[in-house]
Amino acid sequence: MRLSLTSKILIGIILLFTLASVAIVGQLEQKFALEAVKIRQASEKHNEAIVNSLTNMTQNVTFTPGQPAEIFTGYIMGAGYSAYQFRAAQNQTLRVNLKADDTIDLVLFGPETQILERDTDFTIPLDGLYELRVMFKEEIELQQEKAALDNTAQATPYTVILNLK
Repeated sequence: MRLSLTSKILIGIILLFTLASVAIVGQLEQKFALEAVKIRQASEKHNEAIVNSLTNMTQNVTFTPGQPAEIFTGYIMGAGYSAYQFRAAQNQTLRVNLKADDTIDLVLFGPETQILERDTDFTIPLDGLYELRVMFKEEIELQQEKAALDNTAQATPYTVILNLK
């Protein structure tokens, strides 16, 4: 069987079209594979930032009658915070000494949420469970969260002394 010139040209065009299609599809697959890898890496980076921003777990604090002060050290990073839970009775006095830079706040959760001043007495309003959080100030927290996602967040150390009388 002999092929005509037109048939040979048509077969050549089909062959070129097939090769071009394979090359284009291969490039598209590679591009989509790279995109999938980038998405997975971004997701892993986000998850890593969340894990890195988790500092201390919530700690239960028990004040003993002979020793009403407890000392904790830790760090805050990203959008994380450190939490200290304790029971307190109405009219007890809580004093929190915080040694850290001025980007960190003390927030007391109880019947009402209260931002505490450093080295200032706070009178407990009601018997109950309270949680003190050592955390970034609101405007700094947004910057820290972005830095954590970019993997550039720096840990900010602190020492807190809780005294309940």
